[in-house]
Amino acid sequence: MKYGASLLVVSIALLSAQAAQAQQSNFSRDRNIAVGDRIPTEYEPRGLRWGVFDVSPSLDVDLNSNDNIFYDAVNEQSDTYVSLRPEVRIASDWGRHQLTGLLRATTTSYSKYGRENTSSWETAVAGRLDVHGNSNIFGGVNYSKNYEPRYDPSSPQDNVEPIQYDAVVTNIGFVAEGNRLRFTGSITNTDLDYKNGMDASGAVVLQDYRDYSRVEYKGRADYAFSPDTALYVVYLGNNRDYKQSTAGRNSKGYDAAVGASFDLTNLIRGEAQIGYQKQEYDNPLFADVDGVSFFGNIEYFPTQLITVSLDTSRNIQETPYIGASGYTSTASSVSVDYELLRTLVLSASYGFTTDDYNGLDRKDDRTEFLLGGRYLVNRHVVIRAGYTYSENKSKGSAAIAGYKDNAFKVSLGLQY
Repeated sequence: MKYGASLLVVSIALLSAQAAQAQQSNFSRDRNIAVGDRIPTEYEPRGLRWGVFDVSPSLDVDLNSNDNIFYDAVNEQSDTYVSLRPEVRIASDWGRHQLTGLLRATTTSYSKYGRENTSSWETAVAGRLDVHGNSNIFGGVNYSKNYEPRYDPSSPQDNVEPIQYDAVVTNIGFVAEGNRLRFTGSITNTDLDYKNGMDASGAVVLQDYRDYSRVEYKGRADYAFSPDTALYVVYLGNNRDYKQSTAGRNSKGYDAAVGASFDLTNLIRGEAQIGYQKQEYDNPLFADVDGVSFFGNIEYFPTQLITVSLDTSRNIQETPYIGASGYTSTASSVSVDYELLRTLVLSASYGFTTDDYNGLDRKDDRTEFLLGGRYLVNRHVVIRAGYTYSENKSKGSAAIAGYKDNAFKVSLGLQY
């Protein structure tokens, strides 16, 4: 930590002479506003004032229907369920620095299968200390109670209820920015605590062995060739330590990449990178996982009424399956948002994900297709609706049963 603090001080000192206060950054990518993010001024929620803070309360009520709620290959079971999601966001309104807070809860109630009912919540606090110009120090903490969705590839198939886990995420970092150079560094610690489940016979489905902590340290250096184009190098290291030594899955790894960020004319903006990643395991029975890594998030604006988004990534994930050290997940998606009216946005997306297990003869291919829309009634009411089709195909001698499902959702959003 002493080295990190010294690097922060030196970086800011070197760049502070170049940094221009309250001037446009060469690294901002805000020339366009995506259709999905654009809200007409008269439909923006006002929020509440609490001293120097803006308070934004909201409530989402979702009515859902799914024809395969357990994501089974045979004996598919359908159900309808209601989700309530109250949320409060708080943000300071200072000229410099910022402090934000979040409190959110989600309660889901099924009409037929009450064991699927869940109540989760999340709370978070984050802050930013402005040092000079666009240079700052930031940090935050997030605590949440969550449930694994039934379609999660790591979720046990014999558990009669969704698996609960708690997550604590803390991070601290800095941004040191000058005219053409920007350095970013951060350290993030994630603690995951899984709760044991139970199968249909009443036997315990052990999940404690999955508890682990993950420390990620990231460094990135950007050089702006122009106000709309920058090249960068990035290094992301990690240590993954399981709390039970019997798990034998402790590992360390890294992802080193080069990339570019851009905001070209009024047509395209985004970020894309390619690199190499490797995860090394302490247990000699687990083979190391390595290979090409990549990431891309690109938005195309053929007109001001249409936004086309392309997303892709490849990374190494953890798995509880015996014999597998982990799996490489490759995901890609394309989505289109169309502003039919100032208050009505129609959306469509298609995604494809491949999970390739290391040390286990198994490969999962997941497909998802979505159609939806958002209608702004006024600044306090928004209506959303959507249909999702998903399918999973598993191959190999250790393959699991595949599934297909159709899901519908209608949501009423209330905000102030």
